[in-house]
Amino acid sequence: MPEFDEYKDIYHNEINDAISFSGKPQDYFTKVKAEYLLELITRKVKREQALKVLDLGCGHGDVHDHLTDSGVSMELTGLDVAASVLEHAKKAHPGNNYITYEGNRIPFDDDTFDVAFTICVMHHVDPAQWASFLGEMRRVVRPSGIVVVFEHNPMNPVTRRIVNNCPLDENAVLLKSSNLTNLVQKTGLNQIETKFIIFTPFESRFFKGFDRAIGWLPLGAQYYVCGQK
Repeated sequence: MPEFDEYKDIYHNEINDAISFSGKPQDYFTKVKAEYLLELITRKVKREQALKVLDLGCGHGDVHDHLTDSGVSMELTGLDVAASVLEHAKKAHPGNNYITYEGNRIPFDDDTFDVAFTICVMHHVDPAQWASFLGEMRRVVRPSGIVVVFEHNPMNPVTRRIVNNCPLDENAVLLKSSNLTNLVQKTGLNQIETKFIIFTPFESRFFKGFDRAIGWLPLGAQYYVCGQK
């Protein structure tokens, strides 16, 4: 994904420009995804010691402070193909571990992590590699651990507008939730959970509750698929 090295210094400006009409900065939407991820971790992963968590395609690590400051004890590792972007992540989040990899095999042994997640990365991966991408996530997760994939929802017209107007997404291939759910199932994960998120850009308790109540409706701006090993 050479575009991320190319845009490393203006990444956040490009994203915020693309979503400016929403009235919210990028970090608002990052925080929402962190809240959903933490809820999944708390509900599905049981472990006495600090959780080992992998963020595949972590980029600048924008979600990491929301996770590590949550009170959930974890050791967080970020993996990305864009070496120059990881330099930004290391400076911004020195308490975490950041590693560059070639984009194929995840450089960890089987059953290493309790949680492996990826946020809006798969649409940048060659569709021919989607199955192996998910297979690698499953491989490095321990039994009873979880794999969580967040993606843009192509059924949402606002999402399509954002993607079409963001230079970083020039080569993006969006995945329908049904396709991603099927891929996760074929990977061999169990207890598959698919939920649509971010129906509104409002922070009040009412609207957060509303978003969660209609998570079955395939019109949220984004969605996640979670599977357990």
